[in-house]
Amino acid sequence: MSRVLAQRRPRPTRVDEPFVASFQRLVGEVFRLNGELLRTAEQLCCDLDITPARWQTIAVIREQPMTAAQIGRQLGLSRQAVQQTLRKLKEQGLVELLPNPAHQRAWLIGLSPAGKRVMAELYARQAELTARFTEELNLNRRDVDRLRDQLREMREAAQALDPDLVTGE
Repeated sequence: MSRVLAQRRPRPTRVDEPFVASFQRLVGEVFRLNGELLRTAEQLCCDLDITPARWQTIAVIREQPMTAAQIGRQLGLSRQAVQQTLRKLKEQGLVELLPNPAHQRAWLIGLSPAGKRVMAELYARQAELTARFTEELNLNRRDVDRLRDQLREMREAAQALDPDLVTGE
């Protein structure tokens, strides 16, 4: 890296160690929660011959068809990764390709009638589990919305980070 670029690039601010440790514990809990949610999702959908990745994909398109790229953006995945999952869903007859009036080559992917039935069953299972989970935590809708908004803000801040600022490259 040139000396001029190094001089123009702002240095990361120092953060006090207790704050860094607290933030790292928070991130660790988010990772563990994600793992538990995936484990629970596997249990909820295994008899339907669907994986959590397929469930996430059909959940994204339950309201309206989308392109593979749009699904990828919603899930934070590459178009290629989504296409692998879509191929399996298509083989199972859970999604169908629809013409896209906005783009001739990028098909819209929507739920097939079988996909809608599977999504309805998964939604019912998820609703029951959500009720039990949030009741034990004594959470109401406002609490959940606040947590969601805070996590979204953190995700957006992480997406905006320039890793070069941290690595010095």
